[in-house]
Amino acid sequence: MRAKSKRKAEEKYVLDAHSLLAFLEAEKGGEKVKGLLESSGNRLYISAVNLGEAYYILLRERDKDAAELMLTELRQATRISVVDATWERAREAGKLKARGGISYADCFAAALAEEKGAWLVTGDPEFKRVADRVKILWLNGEC
Repeated sequence: MRAKSKRKAEEKYVLDAHSLLAFLEAEKGGEKVKGLLESSGNRLYISAVNLGEAYYILLRERDKDAAELMLTELRQATRISVVDATWERAREAGKLKARGGISYADCFAAALAEEKGAWLVTGDPEFKRVADRVKILWLNGEC
């Protein structure tokens, strides 16, 4: 008789720009993202669109050096997989955007979470609009 494996099932999480920046900038809620990264049973994803959004926010609010440092830190956090924006993903994001009340970039995070069957990690209240479609892990309690 084979012994049952005690290994916990892998949990999947999708980060949006808000949660990525909270982690990298050590802002409120960032410790929750850090905990997800440190847990060996977790897989973390971010859409290339949301990574681009975080990049432009740092360019706008800080400078190019800060934005480039963010990319370097992300590469070192090898547990976060950057997922390309394919046509299929863009179409699903478009369907979510058509519902209204949420930015197109945020729709990529929601569509990716839906595709992966993952938790969407965010502190952005816009995601309430898609809470019927994806599981949301709020950074600061429920928004």
